[in-house]
Amino acid sequence: MPELPEVETIRRGLAAHLVGHKIIAVDVRAPKLFIGTPEAIIGQKVLEIERRAKILIWKLDHYFLLTHLKMTGQLIFVPKKQTANSFQLSANRQQPTITARLRADSRKLKAQSWVIGGHPDKSYDLDLPHKHTHIIITFDNGMLYYNDLRKFGWIKIVASLEGLKKEVGHFGPEYTWPEFSFDYFQTELARRRTTLKQTLLDQTVVAGIGNIYADESLFCARINPLKKSDELNETETKKLFDCIPKVFNLALKHGGTSSRDYRQSDGTFGTYLKIANVYKREGQPCHVCGQPIERIKIAGRSCHYCPKCQ
Repeated sequence: MPELPEVETIRRGLAAHLVGHKIIAVDVRAPKLFIGTPEAIIGQKVLEIERRAKILIWKLDHYFLLTHLKMTGQLIFVPKKQTANSFQLSANRQQPTITARLRADSRKLKAQSWVIGGHPDKSYDLDLPHKHTHIIITFDNGMLYYNDLRKFGWIKIVASLEGLKKEVGHFGPEYTWPEFSFDYFQTELARRRTTLKQTLLDQTVVAGIGNIYADESLFCARINPLKKSDELNETETKKLFDCIPKVFNLALKHGGTSSRDYRQSDGTFGTYLKIANVYKREGQPCHVCGQPIERIKIAGRSCHYCPKCQ
């Protein structure tokens, strides 16, 4: 699942293309993935695209449109000047599909040509729209395709600000918010007896942290992920508090993490994985001490850490 840095890169890419543009049509092919009446947003203009935790929030004229990519969600926007056929296979199968073309020359592709974000799985390597395309939103300047292999993601219409608050009000503060203070963080950790890895994954504590950046933040602070949250002393808490924004900002600078086939909003790979200290580095030497990185399970979730440094 994309975490805060990945969703934020997608938000920025989509906002650059869709803010100020009007929804012309909505084609829902998998009703359970679209919550609300599609006709309600036809004619609505996109005023802003924001993000709360891992959810994209489209502010329309009279509604909010929430999008959660979950495990395998993917968004592809093709501008009006181009067509989906620009990326499809030709009849003689000589032309590469969109995913194959992205793999071949992603460095040459420009964001102003199209926007893609999420998980271009190999299963998506088909003509658009394809069997995994479940929602198509037509704008006055192009078409947005929502693909989802496992159908865990969703798009939801919310009619009011009060409704929006109900949808996202349970999330904890963003790492950039004034509410994410040291006193707040220390209090939240002190009242929890779960492991630090579990606490960091709790979206009511800090919004947007998932497996990747929980592991990386704990390594940055040199704290064992199995340690209980209420056992941290003030020095350790301060280290972890400082490391969360440090890790997030570094991840944003590198366009997020490309695990498997995840891509940024311009279709290129996020490069954070190349500089990650522990995540997906099981058995490889620690960048600091040389000890092999270990992978364990904590409450059913994978966790990577250095047994010596942490």
